[in-house]
Amino acid sequence: MKLIHKIAFLLFGFLVSCSSTPTKETNDKIVSSSVQKSIVVYGSNQCSHCINFKAKLDSVGLEYTFHDIDVSDQHTLEMLEKVKTAGRNLDDISLPVVLIDNNELFIAPPFSKVLDVLN
Repeated sequence: MKLIHKIAFLLFGFLVSCSSTPTKETNDKIVSSSVQKSIVVYGSNQCSHCINFKAKLDSVGLEYTFHDIDVSDQHTLEMLEKVKTAGRNLDDISLPVVLIDNNELFIAPPFSKVLDVLN
């Protein structure tokens, strides 16, 4: 009888712990709701914020284009032009710079803010 209780307790604990993790359905919802929106990230592969931001995009299965401004002057100029066009101060740029659907620009945004725009 003790064995049955132990097995039931372990099984219940396993089920509870599994239910609190994000499901594939949750990630699919994030991805499917943002299929129509393009994501462009300007940053550097030497920037820890950029690396973490890309990892978060990858973790939820979002597709994006990454432009490393350290290796391309063209992408640097493109980023600066987008920031200027958005009416943002060029002196206050931090990385990453994120552009959604070529019309919503974020400078060093919290990941949750980008997800809100995509949903």
